[in-house]
Amino acid sequence: MKFKRHILMTSAAATLAIGLSMGVHAYAQDSADGATPADDTTVVVTGIRKSLQSALKQKRNADRVSEIITAEDIGKFPDKNVADSLSRATGVNVVTGTAAAGGFGENEHISIRGTDPNLNLTLLDGHNMATGDWFVLDQTSGSRSFNYTMLPSEVVGTIEVIKASSADVIEGGIGGTVDVHVRKPLDLPANTIAASAQGMYSTLADKWNPNVSGMYSWKNDSRTFGILFGAFYEKRAFRRDGQEILGFTATPNFAGTGQTKYIPSLIGSAYFTQERIRQGGNFMAQWKPSDKLEIDFSGLYTKLQADNENHNFMMWGSKLSAVTPDAYTVSGDYVTSASWAAAPGLNAIVQDDIFRKAHSSTYDLNVDFTYKATDALTITGQAGYTHGEGVTDDTAAWETYWDNTAVSYQLGNPVTTVHYGLPSDPTSAAYLNNKYSWSWGGTISAPDEESYAKLDAEYDFADGVLKTLKFGVRATDHTRELNYLAYAWPGNSAGTANLASVFDGGVTPSNYAHDLGPIPGYSYASADAVYNYLDTHNGGRTFAFYAPQSFAVSEKTSAAYVMAKLGGEKWRADVGVRAVETKEESTQYSANAPTITVSNIFGNWGAVVTENDYTDILPSANFTYHVSDNLLLRAGAAKVMTRPAYSQLAGYFYLVDATYTGGAGGNPNLDPYRAWQYNLAAEYYYGADSLVSFGVFDLDIGNYITQEQFTQFYTTQQTPQGHDFLMTGPANGGKATSKGYEFSWQQPLADTGAGFIFNYTYADSKDKSGQAIDGSSKHTYNATVYYENEKFSGRLAYNFRSKFKSGIDRGSAMWQDDYGTLDGSFSYNLTENVALTLDAQNIAHEKLYYFVGDPSIPRAYYDNGQSWYVGARIKY
Repeated sequence: MKFKRHILMTSAAATLAIGLSMGVHAYAQDSADGATPADDTTVVVTGIRKSLQSALKQKRNADRVSEIITAEDIGKFPDKNVADSLSRATGVNVVTGTAAAGGFGENEHISIRGTDPNLNLTLLDGHNMATGDWFVLDQTSGSRSFNYTMLPSEVVGTIEVIKASSADVIEGGIGGTVDVHVRKPLDLPANTIAASAQGMYSTLADKWNPNVSGMYSWKNDSRTFGILFGAFYEKRAFRRDGQEILGFTATPNFAGTGQTKYIPSLIGSAYFTQERIRQGGNFMAQWKPSDKLEIDFSGLYTKLQADNENHNFMMWGSKLSAVTPDAYTVSGDYVTSASWAAAPGLNAIVQDDIFRKAHSSTYDLNVDFTYKATDALTITGQAGYTHGEGVTDDTAAWETYWDNTAVSYQLGNPVTTVHYGLPSDPTSAAYLNNKYSWSWGGTISAPDEESYAKLDAEYDFADGVLKTLKFGVRATDHTRELNYLAYAWPGNSAGTANLASVFDGGVTPSNYAHDLGPIPGYSYASADAVYNYLDTHNGGRTFAFYAPQSFAVSEKTSAAYVMAKLGGEKWRADVGVRAVETKEESTQYSANAPTITVSNIFGNWGAVVTENDYTDILPSANFTYHVSDNLLLRAGAAKVMTRPAYSQLAGYFYLVDATYTGGAGGNPNLDPYRAWQYNLAAEYYYGADSLVSFGVFDLDIGNYITQEQFTQFYTTQQTPQGHDFLMTGPANGGKATSKGYEFSWQQPLADTGAGFIFNYTYADSKDKSGQAIDGSSKHTYNATVYYENEKFSGRLAYNFRSKFKSGIDRGSAMWQDDYGTLDGSFSYNLTENVALTLDAQNIAHEKLYYFVGDPSIPRAYYDNGQSWYVGARIKY
């Protein structure tokens, strides 16, 4: 893994060296702006270079520090996944899931400039877009981070990554704001048709699946009305092989030493399979009845069906914590190896087979208008509704454990060696015939919705330093819920006969964990058999509302802003202020509530409703100075804010009346994260698609939310008069910083059709105790090489990020190790309208490694395989 990464880094360095020797010399002979050729020949660029030129033109004309990504052609974005394209932008990282989830082969969330994914905002044509997650741990996390698997790349025209905020930008992105813009029919030729069909091959799943998409755009001859429709269908068989260490168990007086040591709670051989079906469509209608008025109506719908199975054969370390091992080694606080002989009552091995019927969806309806009231006054408005949801329709987990078995382990980087003393061959279904079994599960829904409206006006003064004055108002009504129904199944204490025949789901493939190391295979249970067995034995499953893990948050915001745009001969600027009021109502459940609202098999619970409101005044200023026609200097300062994650506002809590203490998963009285954002940048444009830039940034974040002690007044059954309780849970008061610099170089190699892009970001992100912020890598770089001519277009892109803390899981920090991935995209034009395509993800077959602070103490090692897409694209 390290050797391959070294080769790729060396290749990137070689590319830069070629660029220094060829590209800069060639471009020194061009005109100052790189747009005027030496003769009268008009050079028409398409594809990659056209996309790069369009992006640089928009970046150059922007009033703030930003990054721009544009589609290479109609219906063709640079990557299959929008998050992958964002990861190529300077200062942007991507993550594949929550800390406890690991990676699932597709990037889902983004992080900007070393900030937690929850501190960034994603917009669709200038408005919030509701989101949904398919994986259960993401559903319960209650994050504000948008899941990019819900946004098909085919509908995207342009993406702007806003790094320096201004008064007219919606609040919510401390790290940055991503604004995704879809295509419009009046911008395209009439009767434009674009379609693609590909076969997608997943190497580990060893299956081919179809991916198809299409778009049609029409407008009338007078160009006053147009309509665009798009549709997509993508199927993917996915498999992930892995080894997981699910937390560590503290063992006081370990082996009689008088010291507390940590042993692995569970060491598992994980086998995850899934069939993903993503489908949906979008539309946009544009009506321009006059030169003064334009009305746009748009919609987007996406659904991802994501049923999955996760099988895990594990050493049950937490059951062994009170048993002195026969032999062991210790390094620091961790027991790095240990062995136990078989003994009655020693439940050392457990297997779980978890089946989840899951899906996520989002839909969005939006109307915009632009009205030119006078030559100087332009009024714009927007209103709409967006809804997303992550759902686990049904989870059934079947657990089996063995008594009187020997076990031993040796921690390793990246693979931990485990030896099991089993009563039979684990790859034989007969070993499932075991009486020690039980089940758990339930259903989860996490709806997310928002209604919004805004009105803006801009007055153009035409002459003078004051160019325009822009002002506006905006209101939203947002709700987020987590509804959990769990079931109780009594099991069969007398034992279950003939489990081998009932639960014979199969055996892990012969190549299971082949590229990870010596991880044993095993038999696993069948989804249909488990569901049928649970529903027909011992009275079946009884579903009931599980209050401790359910919540609801209602959030209403009102905002107003004013912003002046200024300018002179060599400079331009904007100065403004945004004011926003937030009103929240959080509903969570407590067993101590004065009134019981839920009573079922899981106990008596009362809903506790808490209201909170706060107002933020957010000044901002951005300045651009033209040192020359091609050299720009930029500066920006803004006060920004991000509201807490929904689960931080309304999670489960408990109270102890005797001591007036308690613990909380959520704190409804939290204030938002607040920060000052500073930017300085220099950008040198020496060609239509050539750029060298350097920038520094500084984020000073206050009100950072950490686990703290705080005082909260509660009324309980035992304390009806109410009392202050000392709580432990999420609280404001911390500070954090993210400081660093960015470098970017984009260079075509003369007239060869080739070129390269390189960018690097350094981010030093810390909380008040000096610990790393979740989601922050110190080092991130991208190296892309491309080549195209009239027939062929090809691009190889390598993305690298250094280790980062992905979050807290089972009581300890979980870090993802250095990770780099090589992707490619190629096409060959058979005719002017038809092209053959090949796309590849994770060409170098890199693996994901997670650890606990010290890289020698592993948490997980995953292999997601490679993905290949082969097909054709047409455009008329």
